[in-house]
Amino acid sequence: MNTCKAAMRILKARKLYVIIYLVLIGTMMFSLSWQIMRGSSAAGASTYEPKPARIAVIDRDNNAEHVTESLRSYLALDGEIVDIDDDSVSLQQAVASNYVDLIAIVPEGFAEQYLQYADGCTDTQPTIDTVVSYASGAGSLAQLEVNEFLSLTRTSYLGLPQSQRELGTAMTTVLNVANDDTKQSHIAVVPSSSKDENTATLGSPVFASTIKTGLYPLLLVMPVCTFLVVSTFNDSEIRRRLYSSPARTVSLEAQQMLTCGAFGLLVCVAYTAVTFLLMMLARVSLDGLTIMNVGLSFVSLLTYTFMAIACGFLLGSAGFNEMATNGFVNVFALLVMFTSGMAFPVDMMPDPMITIGKLLPGWWFCTSIDQVFGIGTAASTGVNIGLWASSIGLVALFEVTFICLGLTFGRIRRTRPTLASPATTQLAK
Repeated sequence: MNTCKAAMRILKARKLYVIIYLVLIGTMMFSLSWQIMRGSSAAGASTYEPKPARIAVIDRDNNAEHVTESLRSYLALDGEIVDIDDDSVSLQQAVASNYVDLIAIVPEGFAEQYLQYADGCTDTQPTIDTVVSYASGAGSLAQLEVNEFLSLTRTSYLGLPQSQRELGTAMTTVLNVANDDTKQSHIAVVPSSSKDENTATLGSPVFASTIKTGLYPLLLVMPVCTFLVVSTFNDSEIRRRLYSSPARTVSLEAQQMLTCGAFGLLVCVAYTAVTFLLMMLARVSLDGLTIMNVGLSFVSLLTYTFMAIACGFLLGSAGFNEMATNGFVNVFALLVMFTSGMAFPVDMMPDPMITIGKLLPGWWFCTSIDQVFGIGTAASTGVNIGLWASSIGLVALFEVTFICLGLTFGRIRRTRPTLASPATTQLAK
């Protein structure tokens, strides 16, 4: 029990690693999952709502005949109106930084020229200057709406009686018709039915993909925290004092691993709870999630966490220093993440990367999650508990291998003190 308390004090003293590797990296991964959840929530909508274009309307005609005001109201029906200063620097920065999708500039004297064109006094149609962002398709569509507004206004103006023709009245009529069309016209989204009974519902892939994101932060924080505990107890002075005590070495190491395992269990529970919290905040349906598939996913996550703890035990027992451990863990975690199928779809990964991934535990962790929900690599086979057990068994095999290697290296260091510390023991005065 004293060993467990000492291990907890070590973890508490080095909480900076937990903050950086678990909290900050975990927050980054959850942010990615949040975007996936928001996209999935929008995918389940009954109507299609395109992303609105960001439009800035610059008035250089003092809102004559309320043209600028009416144009803003018309464009606001399908877009988002933003305000920018009317100077060359602000306009250039807005376009270059893709802050706006379209800039519409009403030039000086436009209202007067447009009235002359509408009355047939001139054949030259005045134009509103527009600048479309280089990276925006929505800006091009919004540019068409500007021309549409001018065309509809002229049509409405000519449709009024001669004595009642006013540009403001015509624009009001156009806005009223456009408002009615916006309320009544929607693009319906018709879900396609599937005959496959194993087709995953909306909540399943979102939950599975979020759980998979724990692959990277867990493989960072758990080996480092375990290494700190094991390496501290393997310090030459502390180790000599422990070996002189009646406590058995196996018992001491078991208590160290028990403490790290309890910490890993707490992290897995918290990660799963945050996943459910994000799904509820994003209003993602929980249909398709059952006690069985959620429980099996948690077992997969916990087994993977124990594998990461075993990796830290190996590093601490092998005599790595803190800098070397951090370097190895960061490189190893990135390699596992990019070859596991979590960062990229498997069908987009080259064959050599897939081969490397199958030699690492991350691939089998992600595969086990897929087997639980019948998605991803298991889309063709559906839910298969047997394949889940074999996949997670391979992750456990990595865990056992790391522990055996750690015990072997620890045994070598104890039987050959010259590899770890001076052979002579200095007595305290």
